[in-house]
Amino acid sequence: MFYRKILKQSLEINWRNKYLWFFGLFAVLLGAGGEYEVLFRGLTGDMNQGFLQSAGRIIQTGLFSKSALTNIGFLIANDAAHFAILLLAGLIILALFCFLVFTAIVSQAAIVNNSAAIIKGKHKAKLGVKDGALSGIKNFWPVFGLNAIAKLAVFLAFFFVSLPVILTANQAAAPIANSVYFIIFIILIPLAIVFSFIIKYAVAYVVISGSGFKASIKNGWELFVKNWLVSVEMAFILFMINLLAGLALGLAILTLAIPFVLMAFIFYKFFAAVGFGLIVVLGFIFILLAIILTGACLASFQISSWTSLFIALAGKGGTSKIARMAERVRRKI
Repeated sequence: MFYRKILKQSLEINWRNKYLWFFGLFAVLLGAGGEYEVLFRGLTGDMNQGFLQSAGRIIQTGLFSKSALTNIGFLIANDAAHFAILLLAGLIILALFCFLVFTAIVSQAAIVNNSAAIIKGKHKAKLGVKDGALSGIKNFWPVFGLNAIAKLAVFLAFFFVSLPVILTANQAAAPIANSVYFIIFIILIPLAIVFSFIIKYAVAYVVISGSGFKASIKNGWELFVKNWLVSVEMAFILFMINLLAGLALGLAILTLAIPFVLMAFIFYKFFAAVGFGLIVVLGFIFILLAIILTGACLASFQISSWTSLFIALAGKGGTSKIARMAERVRRKI
């Protein structure tokens, strides 16, 4: 009943307040389920490979080499106009990146704030985008700092797990590298997942309770320690919901793609290639919109669920399903 109530409450909040989907559209950029990414990449062995490949691609570009600086100096001296255009394009990309980060952080805080206000019933008037945005802007820096620390923790976990592969590049040392990789994985990956839980609660403390940056981390840690099993169970439930939603979306796309495929075939066979291209583009846009909308809804629902869980744990507290089942078994014995 504990999780069912929380999930039902979050579902009702998001269905009755569909503007939260707008915030979810940007909040999804933060990766609402960071703990799932860490675990999945670690279990599939993609953690070290992905990190090394990314680092290798950056090194291969020669961005940090002496020749790159020489080429930049040569470009400035001989083709200042071209350099100015490249610099302007780079600044535009940087500005767009900063805007997306800002919007994602504000959206995350907005969903937490408005969901908490609805759950607590503090506002009689219906909340809107403006209320959430104002709260997000107000709490931008502490929430940004918490997310930055979370991303840094994941990055460091990837790096240290990759060290055995980096330090033992020859085939002869491969068995040792695999053993060390396994040991580091067992130690660091659970720590990274635990830290993601703490950050979730810390963000809630900042937005809902108005806690400071350091105090929010401390309070988040204490709340997690008291309710670690509940947190893990909640993460598992949300993971299964995301998995089922993803499977349902894939099935829906395959089903709805049939009419587009038939129409594209008819246009290609009996009319013109232009019509075929138009149908393909329309089908692609439809699929893209379905994926974006589903991602926005899931992100909003997931953040609302964690917010609802936080309010429950910080208030009366909660008991894990496993603990309740164990207690029932103990009583019967």
